[in-house]
Amino acid sequence: MISCDFLNKIHNALVDAKGNTAPFRGINIIFAGDFAQLSPVSGKQLYAHLDTRRCGTTQGQKNIFGRLLWLSVKTVVLLKMVMRQSGTENERFVEFLSCLRQGKCDCDWKDAPIIVCDNESKDELNIRMTRAFTQRTGRTLHWYHCTD
Repeated sequence: MISCDFLNKIHNALVDAKGNTAPFRGINIIFAGDFAQLSPVSGKQLYAHLDTRRCGTTQGQKNIFGRLLWLSVKTVVLLKMVMRQSGTENERFVEFLSCLRQGKCDCDWKDAPIIVCDNESKDELNIRMTRAFTQRTGRTLHWYHCTD
């Protein structure tokens, strides 16, 4: 996914190249992506709520203009057929991905492994999942700490 600011940069480059100030210089642009994927590495997402308190700053104005550019897109085509994980052997996985992107996972996946990028997140997740397990099973939780 690209950021509001990056979309604004694309527009400005087209304005500089073509001299027309219409959105994207009036040319047709095809955007492809999945809004359920990760946010841009830096910058504000195109679909996120914009902080109006920052509209007086240069960056805030770039974000607002980028968002307005995105909202000027007139035709949207939703692709619903999964091609990358096609085949009968992947049907369950494709169904899981669809549920996951919509935030509607069922009980079959409640104990699936979760991968995180740092130890702090891992430790917090382990604590939460351990507490949830004890509540779900009615067991008593005991913590044992060791020192190396």
